[in-house]
Amino acid sequence: MNKFRFGISLVVLTGMILPSCIKHEIIPPPEPVIELTCNFYGVVNGTDVELTQNVNGYDNLPTKEKIILSAPQLSSATYYARMGSAQSQRYVQVGLGSIQWDASAVNDPSLTQFNDFFLAATTPPFSDGAVAGFEFEYRDANGKIWNSHAVNPNAQAVAFTNIVQESDAAGDYSKFQCNFSCYVYNQDVVTLLWDSIPVQNATLKAWFKR
Repeated sequence: MNKFRFGISLVVLTGMILPSCIKHEIIPPPEPVIELTCNFYGVVNGTDVELTQNVNGYDNLPTKEKIILSAPQLSSATYYARMGSAQSQRYVQVGLGSIQWDASAVNDPSLTQFNDFFLAATTPPFSDGAVAGFEFEYRDANGKIWNSHAVNPNAQAVAFTNIVQESDAAGDYSKFQCNFSCYVYNQDVVTLLWDSIPVQNATLKAWFKR
């Protein structure tokens, strides 16, 4: 009789212990998903030019150029957003610079510096190479590259709007819309003469990456 009771007690005790040993699956929180979209429209030399994301292979490619100097000098970073395609010669690119920071401490500007810089650069000056402001670069269907100039006898204007900073597992982004009109220039490699064409009512929606 005692053996029977002991057996029942053991079964009950085992039933109480086993559920506590079950390992529950830990589901990680979902990672943020950033929507990155781009498109371009402008009247280039009197012709409508429109580039659409995922049409004919077009997409935005963000890049940056860093000039690293030894402390106590500050290093600088200039950011570019190029909308292009491997299927076409034609691309458009805007550049904006530059963020200065101490590269002896970290390899890149902090997220705060990155965010503050673009939020403040709503109407930057035109700058050759985008070293200290805005530059627009255009490669036409024949592969000829045209660039805006800081010093320009023609009227030119640029404004950044809808600036939003977002991050995901792949990096940190500054999403924007850029509206501008300017002239762009190309120098003939043989004659060294300059040619120019107008870019009017242009809008690029894209993003920079830290």
